[in-house]
Amino acid sequence: MPASIDYTGRLVDILIIQGVRESGNHKVDTGFGDAGFVCTGIQKLAQTWLALFMTDAGSMLNKSTRGSSFFPAVRRGRIRVSEDVSAEFSLAATQVRRTMELDAVDADPVLPDDERLDSAILLDYDLFRELSHLRLKIRIKSIAGDTRVVFLPVPVPIR
Repeated sequence: MPASIDYTGRLVDILIIQGVRESGNHKVDTGFGDAGFVCTGIQKLAQTWLALFMTDAGSMLNKSTRGSSFFPAVRRGRIRVSEDVSAEFSLAATQVRRTMELDAVDADPVLPDDERLDSAILLDYDLFRELSHLRLKIRIKSIAGDTRVVFLPVPVPIR
């Protein structure tokens, strides 16, 4: 990884997920860090996708289409068996895709290809009903071809 990144001409986001490493067990914090780390490219795309996926659809004032139905579905007990995970993920990922496509059309300046969504695929998941635990493994791909695999623990009870 380079010691510095050239952000010239790029819009950046504040990195809200701190402490992520490629492997091993590490504490991951949400926050803005001591120095206000920034991100762009595939990392910005993955962060945007995750933030929209984890936001309840209809929960943002005057932006009723932002977010997804995934976490509300979990809270309502609509994930009971393994097949429900794929179905609910697919619906929610489609909602996030639509939002991101609309955002890309409205972006000024135009988003670079490494910050535009090509796909978000559920690669794997672990559903442990006895422990009320669900973990998703998702591959996010930009239209530039960059990919990022993210693991998302679902912090709500599975009934």
